[in-house]
Amino acid sequence: MDSNVKIKELTSSDIEGNLLLNFNRYQKTDKLWTNESGSWQLVEEGYSFDWNKDKKESIAKEFLHIINNKKGCVFAAYNGNNLIGFAMLLNDKFGTNLEYVQLKYLHVSYEYRHQGIGKHLFKLCADRARELNTGKLYLSANDSEDTQRFYLTLGCTDAAEIDKKLAEAEPYDRQMEYIL
Repeated sequence: MDSNVKIKELTSSDIEGNLLLNFNRYQKTDKLWTNESGSWQLVEEGYSFDWNKDKKESIAKEFLHIINNKKGCVFAAYNGNNLIGFAMLLNDKFGTNLEYVQLKYLHVSYEYRHQGIGKHLFKLCADRARELNTGKLYLSANDSEDTQRFYLTLGCTDAAEIDKKLAEAEPYDRQMEYIL
């Protein structure tokens, strides 16, 4: 990770409406993972997308709500004053044995990917989840080849217990877990 990149846990005073204004969520994929009859298959199908200003403002408001209500934490990576990555971990435990907490967001700005920032943010969330005395991180990974390769490389696997609400909200996502 570049020495100019600094990571910190956000407080409510760090959050303003334009926090993510320059964040570049662009993603293009030519291959995606699909679950056919209980087996994950990589298929040649592509798409690209980005977040608009409203989506970025909505996420910043969500950060503020989570922090102010002590429902989780947000870690952010900066290059100077420019936010270039973030991860949000929720505190609420769930699952049959209350062993999961959700890694809700983990994103790195397009031009800063493949520099170790995402791995560092993931590690911070895993460390915080351990402090919560939980056994697993739960995440809903989008279907892109790159996204799922990233999580698999970190040691994530298919979730042993699927959160029905999250799976229904994102039916093409892969429900994954990381054992702490």
